[in-house]
Amino acid sequence: MVVIAATVTVEANKQNAWIKCFRKCSKPCKPNDGNCYERCKIKCGGPNPPHGPGGPPPPSKY
Repeated sequence: MVVIAATVTVEANKQNAWIKCFRKCSKPCKPNDGNCYERCKIKCGGPNPPHGPGGPPPPSKY
């Protein structure tokens, strides 16, 4: 039980660090400048989408 709580805490701290970095980096971004926000996401190690540009994978048949 303690291991689960520690893992959740570490993940929450990583997410908070990413959010802080992204907010600081994106302050000078203009509202419609998607490239600026994307650069900040990459710089701060933000989350990646679960799938590529082709959309989500089809459901499995099993």
